[in-house]
Amino acid sequence: MEREKLIKKLLHVLEHTEEHFETIISLLKELNLNYSEYEELYKKLKEANEKIKGTL
Repeated sequence: MEREKLIKKLLHVLEHTEEHFETIISLLKELNLNYSEYEELYKKLKEANEKIKGTL
């Protein structure tokens, strides 16, 4: 049961992390600031999250 709780919490945090990166990128775009590094990090984060989700 404890493992299931941890998995649910991890999936929740991963989802919110992606959402926060999307918000950061959007705000940087609106402010006409360089967002390319964050976009690259977001892509890597998304790939890593998919790997983890596939493992679970």
